[in-house]
Amino acid sequence: MLFGYHVSASGGLSRAFVEAEALQCDVIQIFVGSPQIWTTPLPDVKVAQRFKEAWKKSKVKKVLVHAAYLPNPASHKASLRNMSLKKLKDEAKIAYGIGADGYNFHCGSNQNSNAEGITHTIQTLNRLEELTRDKWPVKLIIENDAGAGNRIGDTIEELGAIWKGLKHKQRFGFCLDTCHLFVSGVDVRTKVDINDLLKKFDRLIGLKHLEFIHANDARFELGSKKDRHAKIGEGFIGEAGFKNLVNHPRLKNIPFILETPRTGDVKRDITDIKHLRRLVKK
Repeated sequence: MLFGYHVSASGGLSRAFVEAEALQCDVIQIFVGSPQIWTTPLPDVKVAQRFKEAWKKSKVKKVLVHAAYLPNPASHKASLRNMSLKKLKDEAKIAYGIGADGYNFHCGSNQNSNAEGITHTIQTLNRLEELTRDKWPVKLIIENDAGAGNRIGDTIEELGAIWKGLKHKQRFGFCLDTCHLFVSGVDVRTKVDINDLLKKFDRLIGLKHLEFIHANDARFELGSKKDRHAKIGEGFIGEAGFKNLVNHPRLKNIPFILETPRTGDVKRDITDIKHLRRLVKK
């Protein structure tokens, strides 16, 4: 199985592989710019080339780019959807340029209704696919949400509704975040819970479209809607839950990316990836 972390690309995108090596990553996730600003400086060809060269020298098998925090494809405001579309397109362009295996984003929120939010999400994502299709056809990865504040895509049913409206489905995939699932009310602690989740996902979307797992324990209880990550085994999902997740036969080929709390001390931060690896039955 492939395990890894969201790592820092501060100081240059290729710097991500320095932290990746220190944390013994098989797979990494990065931001390609500041996650809290709308502008997206596009790197030149040399930056992308340095990234690819560093990747070849590393043990990392897959790279996922995570979107900035600001885009809101589901928004009730057309102006915000348009800004979001531009931001998503610019970051998708970078993700494709560095050879990433996917570009991961959330659907956002809608203050009017979930139905309107789903409709706007479908429209925005279909347009994003169209704008990137010819020159920057990176895989577009939709992530489930935690459900607070009129968020869209926190249930498998809503993800399925979005999937149904996408025109060119081959361009899209999904990432399921374990903390988001749990706090939105989807239990993932037992084998029965996980089987039920995957059966529903397979029926409404198709498991072949599940590309990544964000492996995060939950600081708050089931259905709390509070998106606060905890270290593996220290939250409400717990060690037993993650043991069931990493050993489920239908998840064995899915990369697990950790977004657990970090201290900056490699010796302390590396414990989560070691913990997950220990849980895998040989």
